[in-house]
Amino acid sequence: MPKPDFTLKFIKDAGELQRLSDTLATLPAFALDIETTEWWNRHREKIALVQLAFRTAADSGSGGIKVVIIDPLAELEMEPLRLPLENSSVVKVIHNAGFDATRLSKHYNFSLDPVFDTMLAARRSGERKYSLKAQAEIHLRMRLDKSAQTSDWSRRPLDTRQLYYAALDPCAALLLYENQARRGINGAYRTKTPVDAVQNLLPLGNLPPIDTAPIISSVVESVSLTAELSEEAYALLGIIAELPTRYSTDSLTASIGSEERVGLAGWIIDRRLGADAEPDDEAVKLAINSLCAQELIKITESRRLTATKLGERLWQSIK
Repeated sequence: MPKPDFTLKFIKDAGELQRLSDTLATLPAFALDIETTEWWNRHREKIALVQLAFRTAADSGSGGIKVVIIDPLAELEMEPLRLPLENSSVVKVIHNAGFDATRLSKHYNFSLDPVFDTMLAARRSGERKYSLKAQAEIHLRMRLDKSAQTSDWSRRPLDTRQLYYAALDPCAALLLYENQARRGINGAYRTKTPVDAVQNLLPLGNLPPIDTAPIISSVVESVSLTAELSEEAYALLGIIAELPTRYSTDSLTASIGSEERVGLAGWIIDRRLGADAEPDDEAVKLAINSLCAQELIKITESRRLTATKLGERLWQSIK
């Protein structure tokens, strides 16, 4: 498979960030991705990297893509990015905007508009394999190396493998956007006002227990309990309920997106989502968050996932 043609620049200087912002504000579109640390804990979660991919007018003939990785952990003031991110004449391309756009809003109060979600476009076109990895292979003949997926993104300096991984996703998203635009697929994404309850991430298992008895008796009939759960969330609930403490947050995210799903976890995913389904990494993270918000799962002190009594009861009702 061909490798994408791009140049890479790492930014941790305020002057360089301002110059980048000025450039981005003049473009018709650019792709965006982020890497986070401790995304399962809303009090400690941080955006560790912001990655952008774009073509300038000078690049249009050569076909090359510029990728810029910004380091928010270098105590950079991210405010210069507000202009291009909120510029209504510049399309922001994101694969699974529900994850990235929400976190940029939460941490920096950025309101991204307009947004083209390449994952949403793939699903609207009827495709079952809608992860960025699958879409890149199918439509771009590009293989995305996910070996650095569970890296420690707070570590500095980042190694070459991490930098290449971080650069590939926005580069692939930009190429996929161009491919989908040529095919006339609608990827328009409407940003949502973040609700704190939805973003309430995984609680530690040693917190005071919640009395779920009044809810359990009506869990099956409770529309509010299941209204926000995606199919991915149901499948993940089954895995966590059947295999308590087997997975950490990151290991579960990585295993669901692996090429070969095996064992009970693979069987549950295949039965619930279909053997040809390939969920996106961020979709899995959002599913885990929603399960926590509904108090269906929790994380132990050793950072392992387990179902609450409420979650076990719901899983048994749909099993």
